[in-house]
Amino acid sequence: MPLAEATALLHGEKKEVSFFFACHEADRDREALLQLAIECEQFSPLVGMDEGDEPDGLRMDIRGLAKLFGGEPSLAGRVGEFFQQRGYQVRISVADTPSAAAALARWSDCEGGYAIAPPGDRAALADLPVAALMLPEVGETGKGMGQAPLLQHLGICRLGQLQDLPRDSLAARFDPQLLQRLDRITGAADEVIVACREPPDLTVQWAFEHPVTRLDAIEWTVQQLLSQLAPRLIARGLGVLQLECRLVCQNRQTREIRIGLFQPTVDPEHLLALVRMQLERLEFRSDAASLLPAPGAIQEIRIAAVSTAVREQRQSELFADAAPRDPTKLALLIERLSNRLGRERVLQPRLRADAQIERAFECEPLTGASPALDAPASAAGSRRGGRRTGRAPHPSRTPQGRMAVGEAAGTNASPHLSVPGPMFRPLRLFDPPRPIDVVGIALDGPPAKFFDRSQVYCVARYFGPERIETGWWRGPSVRRDYYRVETTAGNRLWLFRQLQDQQWFLHGEFD
Repeated sequence: MPLAEATALLHGEKKEVSFFFACHEADRDREALLQLAIECEQFSPLVGMDEGDEPDGLRMDIRGLAKLFGGEPSLAGRVGEFFQQRGYQVRISVADTPSAAAALARWSDCEGGYAIAPPGDRAALADLPVAALMLPEVGETGKGMGQAPLLQHLGICRLGQLQDLPRDSLAARFDPQLLQRLDRITGAADEVIVACREPPDLTVQWAFEHPVTRLDAIEWTVQQLLSQLAPRLIARGLGVLQLECRLVCQNRQTREIRIGLFQPTVDPEHLLALVRMQLERLEFRSDAASLLPAPGAIQEIRIAAVSTAVREQRQSELFADAAPRDPTKLALLIERLSNRLGRERVLQPRLRADAQIERAFECEPLTGASPALDAPASAAGSRRGGRRTGRAPHPSRTPQGRMAVGEAAGTNASPHLSVPGPMFRPLRLFDPPRPIDVVGIALDGPPAKFFDRSQVYCVARYFGPERIETGWWRGPSVRRDYYRVETTAGNRLWLFRQLQDQQWFLHGEFD
């Protein structure tokens, strides 16, 4: 609840109530949990944190280790005693998969402080509520009903009920995240525990004896710090993906410079050039153009490798006449553009499984993204080991909508065009689609003539309709009939009729 409401409730009590308010610091919580994970390596060599931005639990792989502690109940008791000595109240569970253990710890009756599920026992999981899947409470746009409330609204309250439903129906009506999390709990999909390790010391700093204002002195110091950071990265086989340079000024104000890279690097000269570009973007002081663009004299400089990844090692070409390919030139261009224009303005498209073409892709920054090799991971599909039998195949991503394709051949049209492919989608789309006026022979039929931006287009031939329709579970329904038309002037366009109001739109143009 809001702080003001909580304060009013406490002051409204008849008797005196003592209370204390403290600010929630998520970063401090994560640091404390990381330290606990490192200390828990006395119980397991593989300890990781829960997924999410604010994890509140630890996961351990104890395959083959319980006998060293006198059995699983004894090991659970030792772990509980470890946390109690440090002032923590914990719930402990042991199960075949990490997600199943996390669900049991949160949603089962942990008698004696812990719960142990027998190997292969699915009855305990079937009684868990659907909230154990940790699905979002709101829709993907931040509005509307999320997947968990929708399941409860449909009367599906337990995991056993969800497992009894056909997978095809669940894949068509819900986000793929639902089946992925269900498969993780039941063991039908492999799951990894990302090991928590004490973060390496990838921070360097330089404190000046006297505050510095000259820009060339600052650049020289940055170069020295980068030269100190490079050997540490090389020793670990890592390269920088995100670099943070913090300038601490005399008046205790700070200026942060963040550098994003397209591929990992340890080259100090390359990193210095990107830092210099960011310095040029800052506002220069009015007293001297040659001085540092900062709100005061600089007392200290701190540089940290915020995100790292394994550097790619390439063998040199055997023959000198081989076709020259230098991927570093492309990376250099992307990094310069990103740091000059901003990381959020240099993007790459990524495909999404969606029938609605506007939502079939998303754009993400090219620089600063950590690949899968950024953190060590170890598979922990079953905590007791052994070969799992009866595993269901991992579900493939299913478009969040249904597509009904029924090509009707127009004049000189091919009757064999029935499945959408590369030639059936234009490379050039209009965002948003442009409304047009259409003259048709029949109300539900194809266009014969249409008007767009004061121009008249006569249709020579058409292909369609192709119906694209999204499901009711996506919120407002999208129902469209698409036509690929070729005009008498040679234009090849992509039109659709919105079935709700029979309005026509121009959505794309074929090259």
